[in-house]
Amino acid sequence: MTVTAKKFIECRQCGERMDILTVKKYNGSWPGIFMASGAVCILFIGGPVLGVPLLLLGVYQYTAKQTISYCPSCGYHYRIFVSDEK
Repeated sequence: MTVTAKKFIECRQCGERMDILTVKKYNGSWPGIFMASGAVCILFIGGPVLGVPLLLLGVYQYTAKQTISYCPSCGYHYRIFVSDEK
């Protein structure tokens, strides 16, 4: 039986154990604004030439996520890359 030890990342600022979280990459109301303006452009103003890229940009921003390492004590965070290899 093999036992694998998990390595925890310590915060650079306070030395506490950091959590790994998956969060939205773009927050706020911008994704909704891009999707709404894309729909309006498709129907009324610029047609599909202007509306489809705006709509796709809004959908991308709404679904984009990133993995970060976050310290719950002091709030320090940075982006990390997680490998699926075992």
